[in-house]
Amino acid sequence: MTTDHSLGKGVYYDINDYPGFLRRLAVLVIDSLVLLAIGILLWMVIATFSMANNASYDPSGIFYLVWIVAVWIYLVPLKRSQLRTIAYRLLSLKIVTTRGERPSLFKMTFRMLMWMFGPFNLVIDLIWLGADTEQQSLRDCYVGTYVVRNTAEPIGEGPMHLTRYNAVGFSIAYPRAGRQQSTPQGVTRE
Repeated sequence: MTTDHSLGKGVYYDINDYPGFLRRLAVLVIDSLVLLAIGILLWMVIATFSMANNASYDPSGIFYLVWIVAVWIYLVPLKRSQLRTIAYRLLSLKIVTTRGERPSLFKMTFRMLMWMFGPFNLVIDLIWLGADTEQQSLRDCYVGTYVVRNTAEPIGEGPMHLTRYNAVGFSIAYPRAGRQQSTPQGVTRE
């Protein structure tokens, strides 16, 4: 039997390097609280500036624009950087691609937009964490990223293949690195 290598190769990590449901839920709660605090501080600054200048316009439009930029900076460039978000730092996590590299700004922006606009909602994403062998959310599966412990190193490399699932009216497929398996004789096969 031949192995399809058309999607290239990807890395995989020890199963203990992937954060579980509670750790991922903690990331969501902590980062949401940080973004809320950023929003409150921005509103206080913009509203104070607006009142000090006796502005005749509603400052909420400026606030939303600045807050969207702040959310993007926090969830995209900061999260993928060495600094990471507050939740990733507190819980000792990082985000990498299926090739073990730092994700691009495009991938991270797409990942953030999937969180905000779907097609998956928060509940489905969290339920999926418990069903996925790599404990990744559907967003991570589709974007091609892994959330792993900060000290995690890949333990292997395998050909990328499409993982397919059919359930509850959904038919989904996403790329995943195939884990190498050992045969009873100790010979490794793909």
